Amino acid sequence: MVVPSNPEESEVLCSITTAATFGDPPMDWRNAIQDTARLGINRFALFLTGLDPIQRKTLYYTLLSHRLRHEITIPFVHARGDMHPDEYHLLMGEFGAERFNLHKRSLQRHEHQLSDDLRSRIYIENAWRIEASDLDGFAGICLDFSHMEAIMYEDEAEYPALEMLLEKFPIGANHVSAFTLATPRDNRRDRHFTTLPSDFDYLSGFPRRYFAKYVAIELSNPLEKQLEVKDRIEKLLARP
Repeated sequence: MVVPSNPEESEVLCSITTAATFGDPPMDWRNAIQDTARLGINRFALFLTGLDPIQRKTLYYTLLSHRLRHEITIPFVHARGDMHPDEYHLLMGEFGAERFNLHKRSLQRHEHQLSDDLRSRIYIENAWRIEASDLDGFAGICLDFSHMEAIMYEDEAEYPALEMLLEKFPIGANHVSAFTLATPRDNRRDRHFTTLPSDFDYLSGFPRRYFAKYVAIELSNPLEKQLEVKDRIEKLLARP
């Protein structure tokens, strides 16, 4: 069964991220929350990747306090395997979260029983390789474009298998990170920090049907820079 995404409904979202990865500079998420008001950003994605349960409580409190001064909606959230169902419901009820993504169970243990309703909102990220069994009981795939591009350089033979999954399962969300052709010292071409506009040229190689309802920018760059990236991606999506 082919279940393509509808590109006309794609929304590119700046993001507040919480993890420092691959040696890239981290985002100061507390300042970033405040910056949403200064920059007039009312809708954004949230990546909880780097926070433990206690740290997440602090973040939720910060968001609730900030909302008293600046109305915000968080339609897409990168969740964690240790998140309690109450956290999902808080994000849905207080901030309008519609869709989430998780890593597959073999990469990050899912510690709590999740209802069918919650699982119908959760998409499994291709970090790195996923199989149909990883998607069992969930809504579909969260396609991270930079991870998919990296497969071409690390194990090209795996690429067709992922393409087949993308034709069989719904793509409910995307992550967009930087990708460089220059070989970095740590051998990671997909990065969560951008320095050049060309870091996103690779996106033009993906078919429009791979772009989902929510296209979340996964960068630790400040929101000002993410707004520039957002404009670049929106122009790409507007192509015929």
